[in-house]
Amino acid sequence: MTEAKADMPGPFAANPKRVVLLIAAVAVVTGAGGWLVGTRVQSPADAAASHQPPPASLVTVPVERRTLKSTVVAQGTVAYGTPTPLQLTGTVGGVEGTQLITKAPVAGSTIKQGDVALEVSGRPVFVLTGVVPMYRKLGLEAKGDDVKQLQKALRGLGYSSPTSGTFDAATAAAVKRLYTKAGYEAQLEGDDPAKVVVPSGEILFLPKLPLRIDTVTALAGAAATGQIGMVTDSTVVVQATLPTADAQLLHAGLPAVLQLPNGTQTPGKLDALGKEAAVQAPQAPSPSGSAKPDSPDDSGPAATPLRFTATDPQALAAFSGQAVKITVEVGTTGGDVLTVPVSAVVTNADGRARVRVEQPGGTRDVFVKLGLTAMGAVHVTPEGGELNAGDRVVVGTS
Repeated sequence: MTEAKADMPGPFAANPKRVVLLIAAVAVVTGAGGWLVGTRVQSPADAAASHQPPPASLVTVPVERRTLKSTVVAQGTVAYGTPTPLQLTGTVGGVEGTQLITKAPVAGSTIKQGDVALEVSGRPVFVLTGVVPMYRKLGLEAKGDDVKQLQKALRGLGYSSPTSGTFDAATAAAVKRLYTKAGYEAQLEGDDPAKVVVPSGEILFLPKLPLRIDTVTALAGAAATGQIGMVTDSTVVVQATLPTADAQLLHAGLPAVLQLPNGTQTPGKLDALGKEAAVQAPQAPSPSGSAKPDSPDDSGPAATPLRFTATDPQALAAFSGQAVKITVEVGTTGGDVLTVPVSAVVTNADGRARVRVEQPGGTRDVFVKLGLTAMGAVHVTPEGGELNAGDRVVVGTS
């Protein structure tokens, strides 16, 4: 039999050099892979160190030269000025007890000296100029300032009347003419036509006339007691309120800019503030028709009333009852000055203010005197150091 040949292991068995080369290549590849993995693997400490934030860098802004203006902004309402309650103070016709309004005032109308503002139980209520309230019935031989006030008003209307302060026959005759011209009969004491009397509720004395009837709160059929409406003068103003903390920055006479509802602006000024500018709101009638009693001021001590006037009042007239934006200038530098952001100022323990100015290789401190603060910036004057427009001051780090 023929003897079989042994199996050949392959081409590398016939060439030992190839085996050596293969082993060397594997070693090189394995070593390179280990090196590569070694460069990718970090210890926990190395990993934490590699994630530390970079050193902080300064955030700076340039010093500017500009004009600063400090303003207070408020919202107001266009209204007619000097609101005064229209309030009955007595009875008409000499009849005690409940009386009803038979002809109410007309809102928006104007009342002048000698006009009948309203009717109560068919009797007139005249308006005359005066400051003494009609607190009693006036008749023959009555004396006092209220009588003299009535006589002066009658003379102002062209009726012959003395101004002696004593209600005499001439005064009675003038009163009769006042009533007759208005279409009414004067009230008499008994049946004697010479004994003319004026009931306490038939004249309302107001400090000045003419006035505009702004609102009416007691209509025909309501009981004729208390406040029946509000009168104003013909001057158109803007009424507003501000938190008292802001209002403390203001004083009467400050210029203001009034932005009207149509977007236009008109110049004005702060005319009054506090109690002088306060408005007494008209009272709403109760369900029974009588006026409600006075209610406390809702503004409280935290709010201050303000009144503004326009240089051209007619510019406001078309916007009665509408909202107006008011801007009041409370301070200005009066020209361009050095300014920095408020955040750039640092105050030392001794109270001195300074800014840090960026320079090559670091920063330098410049002490400054602070002036007006407005619009997020403050006027600074350098003290003991140089500071110029364009220098960059530190406001923070990033």
